[in-house]
Amino acid sequence: MRKRVAILLAGFLGLWVPAVWSQTRYSTGAVANYPKNPCGGPNLPQTIPEAGNFRGWYSLAGLSLVTRWENNDVWGSDFRDGAAADLEPSGGSDLPDVYFFTGHGICQNAPAATDPDFLVTCSTNGRPDTTNIGMSSRWGNAGGNLKFAFIDASCPMDLVSLGNNWFNPFQGLHVAVGHSGNATHDTRDSSTRGGQFAAYTVGYKIHVAFFDIELFPELSATWAWMTTGLIDVDSNVCAVTIANDTNLQAAENRRDNEKVKSPMARPSGNWYAWRWTCN
Repeated sequence: MRKRVAILLAGFLGLWVPAVWSQTRYSTGAVANYPKNPCGGPNLPQTIPEAGNFRGWYSLAGLSLVTRWENNDVWGSDFRDGAAADLEPSGGSDLPDVYFFTGHGICQNAPAATDPDFLVTCSTNGRPDTTNIGMSSRWGNAGGNLKFAFIDASCPMDLVSLGNNWFNPFQGLHVAVGHSGNATHDTRDSSTRGGQFAAYTVGYKIHVAFFDIELFPELSATWAWMTTGLIDVDSNVCAVTIANDTNLQAAENRRDNEKVKSPMARPSGNWYAWRWTCN
């Protein structure tokens, strides 16, 4: 059994951290080792530093780290609904407010509206390693906390099948981001993409003399992904974001404006709004 990692940061380099920020809790799961037998390969050596870069910006901003798992300690069951799965206290994805996953997905040659989207781990625990998102992932229900699902993988959010795969997981979830592509137009292994995305979701300023210099503006989750999601991807790959709320106007407002450090109230309703940008 994994031991739960809980890290509370009071500050960094003398920065004062407002209490509301420290109440936003996050987790990361990064899988680099995908041996051909039994996990099909190839390995993704940049995922571990990518998750580290993500955590660096969130820790700098004063957000609280709940769990950080790598390789064999990231389980497929962490992303499937249930108390023994996504609410499992040592690593479930529905425990924190923000979960960042970097690893493999599965791309179809030419995705159709009825094709599933996947998230893939490689572990001796919590099998199967492959999670069908639309069928098995439900976030924000049964005491779940997840507000932001950030999935940096191959084709976990194909535009053609959003309604088939990404409506059901929203059971209190606020915003999710991912990529759309196919087997020949894919998301590449990158240590840069996740870190820059994280930086834009929390923002960063330095104070020099009497001036604040903004290195990264604090953007909503959607606009942060629209800005960084196309780093290290093939042509025709799209960065995609989707949000849910009571009506279309509320869903569009949440999609475009909700920020990690100042999340909106829990959504309710069956309206969805998505946005994308393509390479």
